[in-house]
Amino acid sequence: MSQDVARAPALAFPTLSRATKSTGGARKRRNWLDNVVRRCGGPCAVLTTSYFKWYLTMPVSRNRVNPAATPSSGTAGAGRRYGGVDSQERQRQRKDKLVEAALIVFGQQGYHHSTVRDVCKQAQLTSRYFYESFDGMKALFREVYNQVNRELMQRTIVALAACQPEPDLLAEAALRAFLQYIGEDPLRARMALVDALSIDQEMSGLVEKASEDFAQLLASFMQQLFPRLEETGLNVAILSMGLVGANIRVATQWVNERCHTPQETVLRNLLSLFQAASAHARRLHDALPAAPN
Repeated sequence: MSQDVARAPALAFPTLSRATKSTGGARKRRNWLDNVVRRCGGPCAVLTTSYFKWYLTMPVSRNRVNPAATPSSGTAGAGRRYGGVDSQERQRQRKDKLVEAALIVFGQQGYHHSTVRDVCKQAQLTSRYFYESFDGMKALFREVYNQVNRELMQRTIVALAACQPEPDLLAEAALRAFLQYIGEDPLRARMALVDALSIDQEMSGLVEKASEDFAQLLASFMQQLFPRLEETGLNVAILSMGLVGANIRVATQWVNERCHTPQETVLRNLLSLFQAASAHARRLHDALPAAPN
């Protein structure tokens, strides 16, 4: 376990802690979600049990700083302080400005039509400061993509944590969080859903890894809801990847049409895929003979 995870505060889910004091429902939901997390190991590394609780209660950094990469104060090489800020902190702030600028530039112009000069102009920094943090535009795009993916994963987990453990409700909560995130900034979504697949093989691999993480999260919920599903002949991994792939494909088309179709219409149609899969899984699962004691 990393140092940061070890230091993670043992906090309850923020949306459930108050209810837990007065009813057993929230406590039951929280325990159920813990079981999901224990199943969600492997590729979806951010969802280990200890880190999960910290992840839910950790705010998205306004400066987009990875806490694990933040040097402790007072370390050697901090440099001179200006206005109470040391050189390492100033560099982090410049990097954050570049990432925030890149979100705008990539969203408006697309990655392939953007340059270092464009990003620096938007960030109001010189190219010297660009190259102190990134070795090129691909490295900057990876940073931006990872940040967008992290924010989306966090929103999805928070939405699921607040939901009753019913398949249709869980699917709607996750899909609504996804579509709302896209609708807030379609240009940002276009960067993540369209541009990310057109850069190089390494970036495509990163996109595939992100899809696998969401599929692993979905598979963990399916296994918790239908613990004997594999006995029916259905493959949880294939089902999860198929549903996530359909979700991404529909969302990409929605972004390409500039979100013209009402969000609720997109949600209702995507949800129907999850509902159909859930209903079929439940029929097969319920038809299984009773498990031996």
